[in-house]
Amino acid sequence: MKRALFLNLPNRQRIMRRYMCSYKSPTFLFQPIELLSLAAIYRGWNCGDPVLIDAIAENIEQPELHQKIKTIAPEFIISICGFECFEEDMAAIDEIKSEFPDTPFILFGHYATVFAEETLENINVDYVIHGEPDIVFSELLNAMEGKIEYETIKGISYRKHGVPIHQKGVSRIPDPNELPIPAFDLLKNQLYGEPFFPKPYGLIQSARGCPYQCNYCIKSFGKKLTALSPENMVAQVQEYIDLFDIKSFRFIDDTFTAVPKRVIEFCKLLIERGINLKWSCLTRPDTLDKEMLEWMKKSGCSRLYIGMESGSQRILDFYSRNIKVNEALENIKYCKSIGFEVMGFFIVGAPIETKEDVDKSIDFALKADFNFITIGELIAYPGTLLYERMKDDVEFSIFPYVNKFKDERLNENAYKFQRYFFRKFYFNYKTIIKTINDNVFVNHKDLLNNTYAFLNYIGSSTRQQVRKDFF
Repeated sequence: MKRALFLNLPNRQRIMRRYMCSYKSPTFLFQPIELLSLAAIYRGWNCGDPVLIDAIAENIEQPELHQKIKTIAPEFIISICGFECFEEDMAAIDEIKSEFPDTPFILFGHYATVFAEETLENINVDYVIHGEPDIVFSELLNAMEGKIEYETIKGISYRKHGVPIHQKGVSRIPDPNELPIPAFDLLKNQLYGEPFFPKPYGLIQSARGCPYQCNYCIKSFGKKLTALSPENMVAQVQEYIDLFDIKSFRFIDDTFTAVPKRVIEFCKLLIERGINLKWSCLTRPDTLDKEMLEWMKKSGCSRLYIGMESGSQRILDFYSRNIKVNEALENIKYCKSIGFEVMGFFIVGAPIETKEDVDKSIDFALKADFNFITIGELIAYPGTLLYERMKDDVEFSIFPYVNKFKDERLNENAYKFQRYFFRKFYFNYKTIIKTINDNVFVNHKDLLNNTYAFLNYIGSSTRQQVRKDFF
């Protein structure tokens, strides 16, 4: 049987890569879900034998990776690229290609899509898949085997007789229910998890795309929301149970609660089938329907990751969030009242943001009684409305990778606001007492590791413009 390598590229830091984002992650680690989805395509549609190497989770560096590639002898290698680690990812690919020049290398991801021409010009990668990769990937494999012509495929870049060819026009997959279940069986699943959640742990993407218009956000393949049926969602949960006997799982959808009816049907199915696991999801505060929340709680959901971004209405309006501060606070307080853990995402560094705006965000976070928060610096990514609006004020280069505001004061303010926000929230005496009470009886190794990572961040004087997880 044909063999292929699905590779989460090595990096000197613990990095999580997804199509919509990538970030430094000292305390979380998610399964490489996009690679697993393509591995299932390769196995089910193209009759191949996929092999997964997650060099991040397994802590594999290049020399060991090269030895593994020699042993596997794959017909091709495929990887997803990150954002702030893009240049490092490209260097890693070049190193692999210098060792294995005859092994085709396929790349996908947001930056690979937006900068396909620059990627082919600068990196010895053989193929770039644009946008949502699944069907394009299968067609590319057919072309590599001579079953169809490359020219018939929309959504790839490649070289023909040394000349770069870019065939755009890829369309979204209308029904993800037609795709096979991701190849979870390839995982060393004990390596993944999120803080203070029981292991073994699973990760599921039940929807792609996001219908909301936030101007800073890269969406998972586009604005159009396509979703798995509740039956398919439960089937993926059951697959994790059968393989790994998981005790908890998370939905990694951009906005899991975008369609309350679908969520309620899923929750009812979990209960009907006697599946009793802890789970979590990412949501927006304006989608927190009370009936839906009550069904989520009944079915085992215990943690909500809420993208708030700011407690200042004018900053929310700047981001085109279409969220009202008072309504958001009321909804989050309701979540707390029925027993959810709530984790808040915030952003600092908007060009119009002042210390008064940050103070409003801090006040909101304390009133909302978030269990944990994360504060990211605003980064204007190419492909977003914010970047188009501000590109004259942004210094951007893909090779070498640079993405920052030209006005250095904005970059410094973002960094100062971030540290100020962290300290005001986490060193508030109510937060300290609540955190101790909530976590004193959890796994002590987990608690110590997360506390060390958090204190190391707070005490660090090194400025790194890279997304980070909660600690």
